[in-house]
Amino acid sequence: MYLLQAVSRRAALHEMIRDYGQAAIDLQRLVSVLENLSDEKVRQSSKPARSTSRTKELRQARQHLSLMEEEAKKGIPLDLYRIL
Repeated sequence: MYLLQAVSRRAALHEMIRDYGQAAIDLQRLVSVLENLSDEKVRQSSKPARSTSRTKELRQARQHLSLMEEEAKKGIPLDLYRIL
């Protein structure tokens, strides 16, 4: 899905400029969308083939989210040179 790629890329860009709070917000949205997709797949079908990749993707997004939340608590300033 294009939404997943867009939100993931935006989170990565926020991470590059050290805007960890915004990266965490984007990752929360990504986790939410992935959870909704996996719930929808479970309701529609009992085939676990595609859901295993979604589950892996969801697990990775949650781990990355927790890392960004920890970094956001540190209060590191933005990298203004990367923004330019």
